[in-house]
Amino acid sequence: MLALTHGITLGFITMVMMGALLQLLPVIGGIGLAKPRLIVSLSHSALVIGTLCLMANFIWPSSILSIVTPLFLVLGLGLYIVATIWVLQKKLSQDYSIVGFRLAILSLLLVLLLGTLILSQSFSFSIDFLAISAYFVSKSVTNSHALIGLVGWASLLIISVSFQVIPLFHVAPSFPKIITHYLPSGLFILLITAIFQSEMIIPFIVLLHGVFATSLLLIISKRKRKISDNTIRYWQLAAITLLVLNVFYFIPPSYLPEKTAQNRTVLITAIYIYFYLLAVIQGMLLKILPFLSYTHLQQLCLTNFAAMQYIPHMHEFLNKQHGQWLLYLHLITGLTLCVTIMMPSVYWLLSLLLIIEFSWLLLLMIKTVRLYFSTLNKINSSVNE
Repeated sequence: MLALTHGITLGFITMVMMGALLQLLPVIGGIGLAKPRLIVSLSHSALVIGTLCLMANFIWPSSILSIVTPLFLVLGLGLYIVATIWVLQKKLSQDYSIVGFRLAILSLLLVLLLGTLILSQSFSFSIDFLAISAYFVSKSVTNSHALIGLVGWASLLIISVSFQVIPLFHVAPSFPKIITHYLPSGLFILLITAIFQSEMIIPFIVLLHGVFATSLLLIISKRKRKISDNTIRYWQLAAITLLVLNVFYFIPPSYLPEKTAQNRTVLITAIYIYFYLLAVIQGMLLKILPFLSYTHLQQLCLTNFAAMQYIPHMHEFLNKQHGQWLLYLHLITGLTLCVTIMMPSVYWLLSLLLIIEFSWLLLLMIKTVRLYFSTLNKINSSVNE
């Protein structure tokens, strides 16, 4: 379970969000990373190796993997964090999303530090060398690591991104200022406080997510483009999930079936990851992949308008119906995940559905990339002629 969880959170969620932030920084802040190709190549390669080593070490514990894993993860994430902080500390446009980006990157740094601390327990000499107290190697650090990772890094970045992409892509009104100005900072302050008083603070974190979800649904309902859109459905699914979790979290365990009460924390975490974080990320991929492909190709034709004839229509990059199938697969897999938590014997079905869902997503991505490069070759050929 730990291998699968980190495979999803590090290998999928974190990698996609790191890539998204690279695209948004120049647009919103006006400044991108210095030497992006070098930094991205090194960071991404190290993170891929580190994630695979971490997953392998959970399944087949090894002293070699225990040494190699933190080295690659620190290199991959550390290089990215330093490069991003170098940009974010500059005097950028005072957009409310930039504040959220800064807090999200700071959260990622805390996640890396806590994760490294947890991994250090694998070394027989490290605890004595660092003179870490019993508290710092207890379960509370693991809980803080998970909480800051899921809420501080993933959710905080999603919330900050939503302030930009919902109005931009879907011609919707801006979020209320009280949400954009205070929600990211308030969420981050609660997270830091939760490290020391998690039982008292987590209910407020849940409520803030409910506030965001309500605001998100209202903004979406007021959009001018009322056309059917899979990305909107993913956003609506994410918002409804947060509202459902608010209800589920505050129901006293004594009012729940015994088995549900026993698995309550795991269920809440699984629903949060699958129907909120993964839903938003998949929905954004369906929107960003064709948008970036079309925009990049269009820019290449600015000096050669005749080459515009080679650029496919936006929907040719990623078929709407194919995206809808992905949404259905996501819903079925997520529901099966909840059933598997209650009935572990059906894990085989969850495994099969996970393979099908993410294989389909991979095929959609490959199709988009292939069409992009084939079009790029046509444009380059027309320029040479």
